[in-house]
Amino acid sequence: MTSIGAQRQAGPVQIRLSPQEVLRQSFALAAQAHRAGALEEAEKLYRAILAAAPLHADALHGMGVLAHQLGRDDLAETFIREALAQRGEPTFHNNLGLVLLALGRPHEALAAVYRALEFRYAYPEARNALGSIQEKLGHREEAIASYRAAAALRDDYADAWANLAKALLENWQPDAAREAVEKALALNPSCPEAHNTLGNLRRACGDFDEALESFDRAIALRPAYAEAYNNKAVLLLARRECEAAHAAARCALQLRPGLAAAHATLGSIFFAEGKFDESLPCFARALELDPDYLEGYNNLGASLLQIDRTDEAIAAYEKAIALLEEDARASSHFNLANQLLGRASAERAVACFAKALAANPNFAAAQNNLGVALQNLGRREDALDAYERVIELDPDYAPAYSNMLMAMQYSERYGNADALATARVFGAAFDRPDPRGFPGRDRSPERKLRIGFVSGDFNAHPVCFFSIGALEAHDRERYEIFCYYNCTTLDEWTARARGAAEHWRDIFGKSDAEVAEMIREDEIDILVDLAGHTNKTRVVLFGLKPAPVQVHWVGHTGTTGLPSMDYLILDPVSAPPAADACYTEALARLPFGRFCYTVLAAEAPLAAPPCLSRGHVTFGSFNNITKLAPSVIALWARVLNAVPHSRLVLKSRSLAEASARESLAASFAAAGLAPERVEWRGASVYRDMLTEYNDIDIALDPFPFGGATTTCDALWMGVPVVTLPSDRLASRQTFSFLHYMGLGARECVAASPEDYVARAVALASDPDWLAAHRPALREALRDAPFSDAKRFAAGLEQAFRLMWRRYAAGEKPATINLFVA
Repeated sequence: MTSIGAQRQAGPVQIRLSPQEVLRQSFALAAQAHRAGALEEAEKLYRAILAAAPLHADALHGMGVLAHQLGRDDLAETFIREALAQRGEPTFHNNLGLVLLALGRPHEALAAVYRALEFRYAYPEARNALGSIQEKLGHREEAIASYRAAAALRDDYADAWANLAKALLENWQPDAAREAVEKALALNPSCPEAHNTLGNLRRACGDFDEALESFDRAIALRPAYAEAYNNKAVLLLARRECEAAHAAARCALQLRPGLAAAHATLGSIFFAEGKFDESLPCFARALELDPDYLEGYNNLGASLLQIDRTDEAIAAYEKAIALLEEDARASSHFNLANQLLGRASAERAVACFAKALAANPNFAAAQNNLGVALQNLGRREDALDAYERVIELDPDYAPAYSNMLMAMQYSERYGNADALATARVFGAAFDRPDPRGFPGRDRSPERKLRIGFVSGDFNAHPVCFFSIGALEAHDRERYEIFCYYNCTTLDEWTARARGAAEHWRDIFGKSDAEVAEMIREDEIDILVDLAGHTNKTRVVLFGLKPAPVQVHWVGHTGTTGLPSMDYLILDPVSAPPAADACYTEALARLPFGRFCYTVLAAEAPLAAPPCLSRGHVTFGSFNNITKLAPSVIALWARVLNAVPHSRLVLKSRSLAEASARESLAASFAAAGLAPERVEWRGASVYRDMLTEYNDIDIALDPFPFGGATTTCDALWMGVPVVTLPSDRLASRQTFSFLHYMGLGARECVAASPEDYVARAVALASDPDWLAAHRPALREALRDAPFSDAKRFAAGLEQAFRLMWRRYAAGEKPATINLFVA
């Protein structure tokens, strides 16, 4: 019998895998974890593979990509180069290019990506990487072309569209950038790069809330997205949310310590907080990481300027300029020069404007601002030549006309007729009244009027000092005040001006057409200009005639030249009867001067004239040195030489410049005054400056452009001011103050240069008079009618009412005299 063996029990089948298959499956698992974002698991699998097969090309490459994602680009380069040593895979070359780009070696990166494209020409990822490298090298147009090529090679390539959007935005093509980013998000709504770029686009367009949402969405999709954190920090800084900006910038740096832009952002936050010393190491670190980081040099320069390390600042800016394409260098020299000019470095600004003009000889704005810098150095004639050159280059460049008209007031080369002729040319070019007129305006002569004041000087500025009292004292029952502020400076004087007005409008950065429409919507009846042809002017706005009656008051010392400017407010001393012919406007003469004086430092202590203790007389002038024309210097030298042992103290912001001091010293020496008899002083804070008048016995008023604020400062400190009025308005300011004070005019107002010397010598010879009048001058200034704000405001409003009555009656503007003959 055949025996039947027992059936064998079933069990698991044992499959023996080859070592190669184990490695293949392990790598597949590692790659899957890597794609899913499980970086820790992927790293464990890669390391296990490499422990068994140290030369496994794909695992080496995977470790390199992973290290790059974690910000360890030095390690990433090592791994990917080892992978390439095993196999010349185009993907390896391409990713090596991205790592080298992150390491700040764009030219090596370019070679690596081109090597990838040699292996595989139609390689969308390599085209995308090529675009990133080209952007880094400043070849933005080529980068845009590369991103477009990458997107064309792959229909679903959201990252390429996102990068294209970024490059288009940086090339300031916002509409095209928006189309590209919308395409990226349509392909992949979870593309973090697209949300990041959309945030930058929204921020650039001023949509800050939506931009913040985009950055937060990018970070939610990629929690380790350092660039998005940095962009969020930049946005928060723009919103002045410095604490939150700090947190975002530090997140960016924690995620990617080598991100140069994040170090620069942190520096910018410190800069915004006024912590300039703390900002410097941040910018320096950014430049260590990226020696070609343009904004890093610019920011470093800005911080160095703030702490008066000007030479180092200029060097930083020059490095930034060297990184620019040649056609952009003129603008950068121009911007640097403007910063230097704003920080009272006119001498250095002149050199930078010259570089801008060397790069672009037809750069009208640079030529104009060169004139401003030259004028600040007292080189008035050179400044006038510069302004004339601007008008030749660009007859429609309004600031050059304004600067020319102001500079003419300082110059002996021009008189009233010359200024009037130039102003008429300006008026003909820029008087473009709105044809709509005011057909629906209520012309009731006695109704409540809406008065608008336009100024960039509602802050600590002489224009505000000479107008704020009248604004605060206006009759709120009969007049409604609107202030249109053309500046961003906010201080205690701005707060006072806001409090004086029923309505406040910020107009800085808005076009003349926009502001004109705003004024029309406010239904302003009388629009008052407080700048004329001075700094921060909006005089071109008045050429659009946005109000039925337009008036210039304070600010400028001459005619605006605009036919649409109906009236100019002066007084009978500033504008005697023959003066009407010097203006295109009808004159409205107030009874007590054209300035409403406000005491600025009531507590400033008076001291006895210093001649009583020093044994010699000290003359002084705290005026802008641009006013010191050759005839002024010659006459002042005569005064000092007529008073033995006397000294002259000159104080001006521009005297911090060595070239300005040297030029003036040479001029005084040529006029026969020994250099040791002149003392130079730079600017100081206002109260300190006032106390320096205690070092002065007698103030000397320059001509043909005399003092206004400086005269009042001297008189408040009890220092008499010797003045020489002529037919120019600018020369009659001190005369007007003294006339309405009723004190000092007999002793201080000269009829000729010889009389000027005689009166100065007479005062210097009478120390008892100087001592007695120290307190008397302050008292007379305080009690003058132009210091009585209510009284002054009543006269001003009476003039406004007469102007309106003429308009209501359909009559043309005509002279208004409110003084008693």
